[in-house]
Amino acid sequence: MVLKEKLRRYTPEQIKVIEQYWDTLRFTRKTGQIADGIKEREYEYWERFDPALVIEALTIHIRKYPNIRENYTRGILRNLKGGASLGSNGKSINPKHGTAQNTSGTKRDERAEEAFRRRLAGL
Repeated sequence: MVLKEKLRRYTPEQIKVIEQYWDTLRFTRKTGQIADGIKEREYEYWERFDPALVIEALTIHIRKYPNIRENYTRGILRNLKGGASLGSNGKSINPKHGTAQNTSGTKRDERAEEAFRRRLAGL
């Protein structure tokens, strides 16, 4: 009964994805079953996120990582949420320093660009 109440926020199509998710994850257990307590704990965690984002994370987990347990979905959700919060310019605000930081490139990319500019300046 409690589990059905947790599913009220999802559409019937989304509930089918959730059922498919649990059916996929049951193979990560020796018994082939997932306890209701685990499902309830995950539903409570999912309440922090938008239902569409939850379904996207479940779909990614089913498609790419079917042999990994449910806690991996939490990481997928956090990454999806974090990626969606970036601005259109690909920069996020560093809370420690209050400055914008580039999240699209790596240190290696920045160094290569600096070397390229120095080379152009020397020509």
